[in-house]
Amino acid sequence: MLQTNKSFTSILLIFFMVIAFSCSDEELLEQEPEIQLDEIPTESLSSIQSQLNSNVSLICSPSPVPPGYSILYYLDSPYCANSYVDYIGGYNAAYIVESGKPFIFSAGSGCNDRNCIWIKGRFFEDDAYVDIRPTNSNEIIASYRGSDINHYVNQGNDIITLRLESALERQLFASSGLRIWVVNPVARKWGDGRTVRR
Repeated sequence: MLQTNKSFTSILLIFFMVIAFSCSDEELLEQEPEIQLDEIPTESLSSIQSQLNSNVSLICSPSPVPPGYSILYYLDSPYCANSYVDYIGGYNAAYIVESGKPFIFSAGSGCNDRNCIWIKGRFFEDDAYVDIRPTNSNEIIASYRGSDINHYVNQGNDIITLRLESALERQLFASSGLRIWVVNPVARKWGDGRTVRR
């Protein structure tokens, strides 16, 4: 009986996620007409898991979330096969991340001229900002803050969009790409740099 309920719950969850994600691109375009974002792809759990790095940990139920960490998302993990199905939605595991640390799921180029960047993730502070570096240097060549960025929440994910301002940034973006870092100034933590190309 428990297995049947779990399967039914999983099917319902997938159904609602497909419906929600199918609407999310249209909503993003309606909210940000001046940015004209390209279609933001929706990631499956497996593709997100492939992007996880050492800053993310897996915990099995019924383990509590350790102090200083937040749940990134819940899942069923074969590593926790002997654990109780105890978490919200009937899952046996959860990925956790250090509290205050922004986490980037994906990023890409946008706008008709492809000189905009969109970033999708979780745990971005309200006044989070974006530092830009070349792919071959640690030097910050631009920092986008305040009115230079659009930051909003869509489908539970944080979205930041920005338009590259300098000719140097645009040239690097078109050739080798740029490294982006989302910074949470209050927590004094930042998401790992991610390379974005036009």
